[in-house]
This record gives sequence, structure tokens and C-alpha cells, in this order.
Amino acid sequence: MRRPGTVETGAADWLLSSTGEEPGRVRLQWASGDGLADLPVGPLFDLVRMSDDVGFAVVQELRGRDAAIGPVMLATASHVLSFLVPPGSAREWKAWLEGTGHGRRRAVAAAGPGRVLRCPRPGCVRQGHIWLVVPGGPLTDSRVLWAALRDSAPPRPRDRASYALFR
Repeated sequence: MRRPGTVETGAADWLLSSTGEEPGRVRLQWASGDGLADLPVGPLFDLVRMSDDVGFAVVQELRGRDAAIGPVMLATASHVLSFLVPPGSAREWKAWLEGTGHGRRRAVAAAGPGRVLRCPRPGCVRQGHIWLVVPGGPLTDSRVLWAALRDSAPPRPRDRASYALFR
């Protein structure tokens, strides 16, 4: 029998391991203010961020392929899904996106070392941020994610004002 909170606690511990010597800072950020912490991208994971319309189509494509989906966070206010992918993947993604409709409209972007993931503690919803797939299992394979993006619906103009995923 699994104890309550085990999945969330394991996911939080995994995220804390990305902070090196600063887990106390992250715990404080989760416990106070807006409940969001800034985790460094690079040590344990890179990010692929997608506008929610593109991201949900990709999730549907991954499910149709019975592909493993690693951690995914949704930021409802900015309409962005963040997929955690293996470290070093951001470089590949930047090359893959060059010249594509997704890259041109900036609906998909990759982030590696030097960036942060602003996220809530797993199991919590803070400021419209929620983990759709909690950390702790394997990361989403970059090549499988790229194939799902490529084979999902083509990019189309958004009804909302255009924006950049990374500023």
C-alpha cells in the first residue's frame, strides 16, 4: 500500500536534486510568496516549451503512439506547456526548429543551461502553474517528442496576441 504524498514527495526530491547546494532556497520559494520556485535548467533536464494549442496536440500524438511522456508542466496564464527532456537536448531542438513554421511563429522553443524553470511543488497548483505529469519518472525522449511535434497538426495563427516563449 502506497502512503499518501509518496509520488509528490519523490517528485519534489528529484526536482530539489537539480538545485545543487540550494534546496533550502527552493523549499522557501515553494512555501512562501507565490509558491513558485526557480529551478536551474541543465543539470538534470533541458526544456522544450510549446504554446498550449501545439503542446496538447503533441501530447495527443504521443498518447496515440503509446510513447512514454515524461514530466510536463502547464502555465495557464501564459498558455505554455514545458516538457522536461534530457540534458543537452536544447541544442538539438534549436537546430531542428530552425526554419520550421513552429520556430518562425515562436510557438516552440528550447532552453538549456542558463535558463530556469519556474514551477510549483509537485501536487500543488500555484499561480496557474500545475504539473500535468509529475517529475520522477523518465524524461520525454527528445527524438520521440520531435517526431510527435512534426506529425501533429501544423502550426496555425493564434487567436490571441502573439508572444515569445522566452523573453
